Amino acid sequence: MDELPAPNFPAPPSWSITVGDLGKGLVYIAAFAFIVAVLCGIFGKGSDGSKRLARVGFIFGSLSLIAVFGFLASLFIANRFEYEYVWKHADSSNALGYRIAGIWSGQEGSFLLWGVCASLFGLLVLRGVGTFARWYVVVYSLFLGSIAGILAYESPFKLIELDGRTIVPFNGMGLAPTLQNYWVTIHPPTIFLGFGSLTALFALAAAAMLTKDRDGWIPIVRPWAIVATTLVGLGLCMGGFWAYETLGWGGFWMWDPVENVSFVPWCFGIIVQTTRGTWKTTNLLLGGLPFLAFLFGTFLTRSGFLADASVHSFAEMDRSALRLLVGLMGVSTLGFLGLWVFRLVQARGEAR
Repeated sequence: MDELPAPNFPAPPSWSITVGDLGKGLVYIAAFAFIVAVLCGIFGKGSDGSKRLARVGFIFGSLSLIAVFGFLASLFIANRFEYEYVWKHADSSNALGYRIAGIWSGQEGSFLLWGVCASLFGLLVLRGVGTFARWYVVVYSLFLGSIAGILAYESPFKLIELDGRTIVPFNGMGLAPTLQNYWVTIHPPTIFLGFGSLTALFALAAAAMLTKDRDGWIPIVRPWAIVATTLVGLGLCMGGFWAYETLGWGGFWMWDPVENVSFVPWCFGIIVQTTRGTWKTTNLLLGGLPFLAFLFGTFLTRSGFLADASVHSFAEMDRSALRLLVGLMGVSTLGFLGLWVFRLVQARGEAR
């Protein structure tokens, strides 16, 4: 029997390749901008020039990540299946809303969504951080730089190649059946906006400890703590409705492990100092724990540990990207908690 001829796949248009190249390039540019921000913030000794350069690096890096999301969105909307990530998470029969939802339905896109949401809140909060600006920018840039590094290894702009040339499959694989629900268009963006806002709380708490100011950060962080708690809570409710509708889960404590992990940051997001004037050091801890809890939840879903226990589990990460995530989790957790314990001991010593 004669072998069937290989399909004659068309070549991609030049504009599509240009968009992908711009997206990949901006990821590296963002990583470089965040490195500049960190170095200027740490080694600039608080000079006006170094603070200005750190601020510019942070803003430019954040805007670059937002632009990357825009480039990826254009590829999904146009059904550019020459990109492996688009091919895996979209098909030509999907409505526009589901095509857009395909952006965050996979591992690479959800990391990008996290980075974009954190960037948005980072820029919004930056305008009012006052004397905390230096260390706020350093801490925030370390996080966003790590996200950019992960995206450099797990890029959503990888092309499909056959016999040394880039090809365009006739159609994509589309969204998984459990994701083809209207909740996929609103639940992930909402809860990731909440998770992104937790980064601002973490960075402000760290900046308050580094500047030894346990009081001045509270009026700044309180409105954002309310926003973060509201968004995470709303996202959890949406996830619960989606789960009952699609999977038939039978009660809160029968939720997916990741839903329970996401519930923990919501519980921690409480700041009480403005009403009682107490718990000054404890509030610093509460400001950082929600972010650290979500980092741990992210590690669980990306490492493959919950592959058989969670519908939220993604494919195992690229090894280098996973090392970056583990490093981010380790440095953030040990650095923040170590600094908090040091300030706690220091505060008790001053009280004697």
